[in-house]
Amino acid sequence: MNTNEVPVLVVGGSLVGLSTALFLAQQGVEVLAVERHPGTAIHPRAGHLHLRTLELMRSVGLEPALQQLSAERYFPNGGINEVRTLAEGEVASYIPDLNQGVAEFSPSRRLFVAQDALEPLLRERAEALGATLRYNAEVVSLEQDDEGVTATIRDHGTGAVEQVRARYVVAADGNRSPIRGQLGIKMGGHGQLSRSATIYFHADCRELLKGTELGVIYVTNPALRGFFRFERTGTSGFLVVNTLGDPTLPGTLDVTRELTTEGAARLLRSAIGLPDLPVQIDDVAEWVATADVAERYQAGRIFLAGDAAHVVPPMGGFGGNTGIHDAHNLAWKLAMVVQGTAGEALLDSYDAERRPVGELTIDQAYSRYRHRVTPELMTEDVPELVDDFSMEIGYRYHSAAILPDAEAADDDTRVGRPRQALGQPGTRAPHVELDSDRSILDLFGNGFVLVTGDSGRPWQEAADAAARNGLPVVTPLVDTRGDDIAAAYGIGPAGAALVRPDGFVGWRSREGVPDPTTELSRALTGLLAR
Repeated sequence: MNTNEVPVLVVGGSLVGLSTALFLAQQGVEVLAVERHPGTAIHPRAGHLHLRTLELMRSVGLEPALQQLSAERYFPNGGINEVRTLAEGEVASYIPDLNQGVAEFSPSRRLFVAQDALEPLLRERAEALGATLRYNAEVVSLEQDDEGVTATIRDHGTGAVEQVRARYVVAADGNRSPIRGQLGIKMGGHGQLSRSATIYFHADCRELLKGTELGVIYVTNPALRGFFRFERTGTSGFLVVNTLGDPTLPGTLDVTRELTTEGAARLLRSAIGLPDLPVQIDDVAEWVATADVAERYQAGRIFLAGDAAHVVPPMGGFGGNTGIHDAHNLAWKLAMVVQGTAGEALLDSYDAERRPVGELTIDQAYSRYRHRVTPELMTEDVPELVDDFSMEIGYRYHSAAILPDAEAADDDTRVGRPRQALGQPGTRAPHVELDSDRSILDLFGNGFVLVTGDSGRPWQEAADAAARNGLPVVTPLVDTRGDDIAAAYGIGPAGAALVRPDGFVGWRSREGVPDPTTELSRALTGLLAR
């Protein structure tokens, strides 16, 4: 049996696995991703892309293509409302405009792009950057030691078996994650909420949808509770059914019980509100709505990402987005370690940073599920709702790869309002518009960037000195625009903020210091576990 070697093996080639391979390839890392299915997704799942996700797609050159795909299939600013049935009209409006107020925070815009359209783009871009993707193949075993991980891979088409030796493995193998089970990592949280179903259909609802530009339509009536997502034509889409009416009644939390094609058609007509409407059921996918997170995201040289690390009910669109953010956080760290720039202890910060975000995310998705789907089952321990902007770009990291300001050393806040962050270490670097089509965020993603005030010449010299001493190249960015960049990052004219390759602030000096070279070198050494 031949044994091939690769720095990083990704198990799973769906949304998160593809994103992991793409972000690793972007960082110049040789990566192999293995997916057991014969190709990319065939159903339009996980359609709501958050702001941070679009910023990451922008960084790899995919934002224009995603904007075009979204405009072809969905309304660009589609809002979110609630109806009793489509025929009876709106009873509540949650978000009239999906992108209201977004321009203040980001150069990107939220989009609806279905997973069956997104995955081929991720695949094409990952392969263009050098990633190797293998479909219709399965990792059947993993064995790790002090030096790496040996994976046994079986090709479903030929039956051939081979071994791959990797320094690290990313398990993006879904909510049932065989690798997570093999590692003995348990899940915990709010547990199972319901046994749900997604009904993919064709039905002519153009008259009912006329004059609306909606992305998500929640449905609440005696027959069911769930939500619609229609394509722009108004003749196709899917209906997620979370419960069969009142969740306090016996059996209503199991939608999948004896769910036939005829039963799916009845539920669809009950949601539309026209009992005689001709409908075509294309497929029915049964699944369990769960809100759980893994007790740890790392076991030696193996890391969990996406649904393998957290299982999120479909409220707020958190699941797929959170997984993509896992991938981005882990990719630059693996790259730095594989390329010899950082110490291996940097990888410990993945669990320290992303698992608290996973816990926050399942709490918020669970809370939204209770508020919107099963308010009758609300209890005092349901977490308080955090606004969408804060959830998307206001979460904060606390780890050894974040060096906090002295006054914030004891601040363990997990999430805050973006406009209040002002460049605080552990937060996403703030957006500042540089010109009509360029953001400061466009300068992040490949290496460290040092943002300085207009008196930042000593910091530029410090960055040059750090590079001469074997530390990573740091690109200086001097505010020459009248202090608006410095103000956004909470620094004075002689201050500096160090932005990590993932676009998060890792360290900051609010004002100038007597020895910038020593300070910057100390910061880089600390962040990189050297």
